[in-house]
Amino acid sequence: MRKWKVLIAESVDFSQEALQMLQQYFEVDTPAEKPSVTEALSAYEVVWFRFGYVIDEQCLPSSLRCKVIVVPATGTDHIDLDAVQKRGIVVLSLKGEREFLRRVRATAELTIGLCLALQRKICPAHRDVLSGHWNRDAFRGRELYEKRVGIVGMGRLGQMVAAYFSAFGCRVQYCDTREVEVPYRRVDSLVELAAQSDILSLHVPLSEETVGLIGEEVFRAMPAHGILLNTSRGAIVDEAALLRALEEGFIAGAALDVVCEERQWSANRALAQYARNHDNLLIVPHIGGNTYESFDRTERFMAQKLIEWYRSRVAE
Repeated sequence: MRKWKVLIAESVDFSQEALQMLQQYFEVDTPAEKPSVTEALSAYEVVWFRFGYVIDEQCLPSSLRCKVIVVPATGTDHIDLDAVQKRGIVVLSLKGEREFLRRVRATAELTIGLCLALQRKICPAHRDVLSGHWNRDAFRGRELYEKRVGIVGMGRLGQMVAAYFSAFGCRVQYCDTREVEVPYRRVDSLVELAAQSDILSLHVPLSEETVGLIGEEVFRAMPAHGILLNTSRGAIVDEAALLRALEEGFIAGAALDVVCEERQWSANRALAQYARNHDNLLIVPHIGGNTYESFDRTERFMAQKLIEWYRSRVAE
């Protein structure tokens, strides 16, 4: 039986152990230059994408060879799932892999890092030191100890972040559509949670129900010293409302790992223009899960998942 061809479309720092696992069952290509989506889906039975591609109906070739798309992540909003599934392509991802995902903590750690950087003014203090100053009093910040933290979405990541904040001595509460067995107080209303939170941290998936979930009503409810953290998805926050909240002082600051339409990001975006002139908005380029440990762990897991899928359905 001819081996299936597998394309690792984004092969930089790809786990060597995962690669060796795949090579036992497949013919694996790791090209130096990234092919187009159309080329990849035309030439390989399996295509392994990270986040550097958008897969929609327009890029699906008429002559389709691809049987499986592998995405080593929980989020698949960069893939038109209806379009690819109608063409018979299976999408394997980390969605629903609860047991494994308990060990993937990179995004939760970054949430705390962003919070500390914003509250302690680490980035502007660093820039100021590099410019030749040593102005300690200009960068007085705020501690985490005994701060009220509101977690929006007490799922896997929400629980991790809540535990980290608790370790700092914060008072954690949460808002979720369901009751969760956690040692934190549940608040029924998002606006009520915002009003009671010094730090509001977002951990809900992107869906029709969560687009624009955090808007002007939420920002106006927050205390003036409150900050927003978003390591979830950009579209969950109404960005125009966020800018108004920062400009008019409804909130003290925000730290974002995600923004709306990230692939259209430019220095001319309103958020970028504001952040250039203000130290209370921190933006990083969706690096939540971008650690060596996270990539290695997830790539090994997804390699095994692909092998098991292949052996159960094709190589019988």
